[in-house]
Amino acid sequence: MTTKNDTIADVFTYIWAIENCSKLVTPDVILSPTFEVNFLENTKWMLSIKDFKQQFLTYHIQREYDGGPDSIEVFFELSFLSADGFSLKKVQNRAHFRVGGYLEFAALTDYVFELHRLQYLVNDTLTLRCRMFKVRTYGMSKQNLCFARTRLGLERRTFIWVIRNFSTFQPGRDVKQKIESAIEGTLPLQLAFNVVVVEGIEYVAFKFFKSPSGRFLRFNGEISILDISGKKFLTHRCCNFTTTIDVLLKLWEKTLLMNNKSTYYWMIYCVYEANLKLDTVLFLVASNFM
Repeated sequence: MTTKNDTIADVFTYIWAIENCSKLVTPDVILSPTFEVNFLENTKWMLSIKDFKQQFLTYHIQREYDGGPDSIEVFFELSFLSADGFSLKKVQNRAHFRVGGYLEFAALTDYVFELHRLQYLVNDTLTLRCRMFKVRTYGMSKQNLCFARTRLGLERRTFIWVIRNFSTFQPGRDVKQKIESAIEGTLPLQLAFNVVVVEGIEYVAFKFFKSPSGRFLRFNGEISILDISGKKFLTHRCCNFTTTIDVLLKLWEKTLLMNNKSTYYWMIYCVYEANLKLDTVLFLVASNFM
């Protein structure tokens, strides 16, 4: 990042690894540890990443509230890193940042977590790199490298839900269930068992309710019907569901279950991607090297 007449660049490199990020990013914003760049007048910075409306993930660079100047010009580069350390989806920019100011960038969620997951996710780790530059024409180049790690927690809830008097269960009736999270600040999952009629045929269905606030859940799960011996009779897996809207999941014809004389239990496995930082580490790897 030099102009025609500039020959020297101070470089600060910040590598942020987000572990346990195998399927998707939690809908709550994930914040990196704050880092300080000495040659940019000791200004402080932070990266963040957030799942936005299911289709996109957004990532940001933000200047923190520090004792530096009201505004500072910065040359910077943001990119994701592959297993071999190559830059993926690299963006370069030159911008003025006021205290608290930020810039936002976006990527398609499916592109990162599905189509190109082998490149972006190494051992279930998503890695974002930020490089910041200062160009000048005198002195020796200063290069600093800093590494940070954030480890996400995954909450798994399993429960047995018994539906009584199933044979007399009529369309229009809901049996509701609310699954509370053990993680403080995480929204509960609200769902209902019901029977719906489609083209004259009754189906067993589950409804996942929209979260009442602007926040939402993303989760994977498994719904199984068990016979009296505890063996799975029918199973349906849910992948990458959200509570941004009400979702009705039509499963099996009611007659299929009625023709079997076993006693049925309903067991739902719900897996939450929760913004729980089990461990966060920030350390300086090297400084002032060529």
